[in-house]
This record gives sequence, structure tokens and C-alpha cells, in this order.
Amino acid sequence: MSEPKKDITEFLKVLADQTRLEILDLLYHGKKTSSEIQSALKKSQSTISQHLKVLTNKNLIIFDRIVLNKKTIKHYKIRNMEVFKLLAEIRAFVARINMNNEDILDTLGIKY
Repeated sequence: MSEPKKDITEFLKVLADQTRLEILDLLYHGKKTSSEIQSALKKSQSTISQHLKVLTNKNLIIFDRIVLNKKTIKHYKIRNMEVFKLLAEIRAFVARINMNNEDILDTLGIKY
């Protein structure tokens, strides 16, 4: 497989996970700590950490480190808001080709 195709495949795999999409949606509304994300999604700390690492490694999110009471806290945020244009296009495309598949539409957050 050519390098560009491999990069595209890996990028799409990152977006193909519901938890990662939920994390991106949360961060669309502003910076969050991993604890805030964990609480909002009702997922374990290890699960959230794993997904944050994947999103960070693919440059979809970044974090700021803040030291508070001798404790380092990471605030995660979207690296490039253009990812939401891509996600909107994907949602629209999937909706057009799968209008009768309610599970897909529900996963993508499309009201049917």
C-alpha cells in the first residue's frame, strides 16, 4: 500500500470509533480534562486515556499542561476545528447512502 493510502486508512480508523467521536464532540465545546471527559462519557479512566492518546498521536487534539497545587493537569482541546467540517461531510454522505439504517444514523448523531 502506498504511503498516502496508508495515512488515509490510519486516519479513518481513528475516526471510526464511537468513543473517539464522542470525545471530539465534547472538545468542540471547549477544553476538558481527562476526568471531565471520563465523567461525561461514563467510561473508565484507562479507556479515556487510551482514546486520548490515539487522538493526540494523530494530531486531532492537543493539550496544555497546568500545574495546580503541585499536580499537573492536562486540558485537552481540538487542534484544528476543520475536522468538524470533515465529520459533517461524512455524516451527510453516510445519511444519503444509508437512509434506512437507523443504527448508523443514531451513531452519527443524525436525527431521523
